[in-house]
This record gives sequence, structure tokens and C-alpha cells, in this order.
Amino acid sequence: MQAHRVAQARPASRTVSPCGRRRRRAASPAAIGLVALCSARAGAAADRVEPARRAELAELASAQPARPLPLPPAPPRRGPGPRTAPTPRTPAPAAANLSTFLELRDDYVSRGSGGFYNATVLRGDYAFDRSFALRADVPLAVASGPDGRRDAGLGDVLIRPLVRAIGTPRFALVVGSDLVLDSATRRALGSGKNQVAPLVQAYVRVARPARLGLQLQHAVSFGGDPRRDDIQTSVVRPFAIVELPRGFWVSPDQSFHFNHRGAPRVVSTSVLEVGAELSERVQVYVDPGIQVDSRGGGGWVLTGAVRWAFPQRSRGHAAAPCAGAGE
Repeated sequence: MQAHRVAQARPASRTVSPCGRRRRRAASPAAIGLVALCSARAGAAADRVEPARRAELAELASAQPARPLPLPPAPPRRGPGPRTAPTPRTPAPAAANLSTFLELRDDYVSRGSGGFYNATVLRGDYAFDRSFALRADVPLAVASGPDGRRDAGLGDVLIRPLVRAIGTPRFALVVGSDLVLDSATRRALGSGKNQVAPLVQAYVRVARPARLGLQLQHAVSFGGDPRRDDIQTSVVRPFAIVELPRGFWVSPDQSFHFNHRGAPRVVSTSVLEVGAELSERVQVYVDPGIQVDSRGGGGWVLTGAVRWAFPQRSRGHAAAPCAGAGE
């Protein structure tokens, strides 16, 4: 009776019986074994997958940086700055320039029958500006005649004012006049007459390193020794100036002297000047040449010179300075 009451007190839906606890104890080792077996199989499968996964992760890790690189900061935006002025072009030099310099030169002229005339000339040019210059030549001369007699002393002093009337890169025109003073201390060292000789020089630049020139000059005498013949001569002198690299230049020079009052009537002088610029202020040149006159006589001439230039700061450097205006 009591057992029946106990059976009724339990809910019908409950399936646990008094012996169910013992069944649960018996089934636990089997379940644990089954779970362990499944876990072992799953672990083996995971072990097979894990190396491939690890290799994939390692490949991805090596392909990407460990830390993302920071991007460079964007440059600040700037407004329109001031416009830079274009670089000014260096103006081309004029076809002829007047300059300031001091020159020491030696002129040698051979004469027939063993005679010669040799003059050491101290020349100074002073350019007041680009358009006006003044020249002075002071010669110390030695002359030898056919008889072997030699005379030495001061020769005729020359003064030459020059004006550059036109000075463009393409063309230049220079006018002036020589004033030759009868200052020779010996008869053989000078002409015995004072002379005035106006001149005009024209320069045309045919290329940047080359210029062509022409000088026309006419000389007349006045005063001086009345026992000496009067002088009236004309000179036509074409020349060229070719500037070379490294400060060198050459200048072929051909002059024709026409004597309107005496003999020889015509004297032709052909000279080839070769010069070099040793520094900004020092130039040297030599002028070898030959002379032929209308009587059949002839000889040779040679000039060597060194020049010290004194360029003003406001002036640009002029190439071939020795072959400049007024030669």
C-alpha cells in the first residue's frame, strides 16, 4: 500500500526508474570512449589540415609588411609665387671697341743693300668711354744705311684721337686723325716734317668670330725741315680679324701706300698677325710680313708686342683686343 502511494506520487512523465542510476553509471565509460575516439579522428584530420593552413598564413605574412607603412604627408598647397624674371641675354660685342692699354712693341723693317730701321715703341691708349680714345706713340729708333752707318735716338712722336661714330654688333665706324710731330733727334730716324693724317675705319662682322675691315687714310705734311721733301700719301688697308678658340686670333692685313710726290709710287705691305690672350689683361702678338715697291725693291717686316689691358668694370670682355679699333 505504501509502495503504491510512492508510485503514484511520481509524475508519469518521468522515465527515471530506481534502476536508471545504475544504467547511467554503466553507460558513462562507453560514451567517454566514443567521444575520445571521435576526438582522436577529428584531431588527426586537424593535424592534416593545420600544416597547409600554417603555410598559407606564413605566405600571407611574408607578402605583407608586419606594420603598414605610413603614407608621406601631402605637400601643402601653395599659392602662385612670384614670377621669376627671364635670364637676360649677354649683348653681343660691338664690331669695334675702344680700350685702355699700355703696349711695348718692336718694329723692324729691312731695307735694300743691308739697311734696316728698328723702333722700340711705347704705345698708350686711353679710352675715356666707349666712343672716344686718345693714343700716343713714343719710339726709340735705330737706323742703318747702305754704308753701314747707324743712328739711334728718338723718332717721330705720334698722337691719335679716335671717335667711334657707329658701334653696333654688326657694323662699326671709327674716325680720327694722326698728328706726327717732327721730333726725331737724327735725320735718318724721322721724316723731317710734321704731318696730319685723317683716317676712317669701317668694320663689318660677317660671323660671330670673324670681322672684315677697311682703313682709308691721307697724310699731308707741314712745317719741319725745309730741306726735306713735302709729304702727301694715301693708304688703303683692307684687313680681317678671325677669333679662334682659347683666346687666339689671326689677322691678315694688306696695305697699299701711294706716294703722290715722290718715288716709289706704290708700296705694298702684306702682314699676317697672330695673337694670343695670356690672361684677362695680357696679350701678345707678332706681325711677320713682306714689302714690295713699284721700283722692284722689297724687304721684310716684323713686329712683336706685348700689351697690358686695363678694362673698365662696366665693359664686357672684347675678343681679339690687339686687333681692335685704331690699329
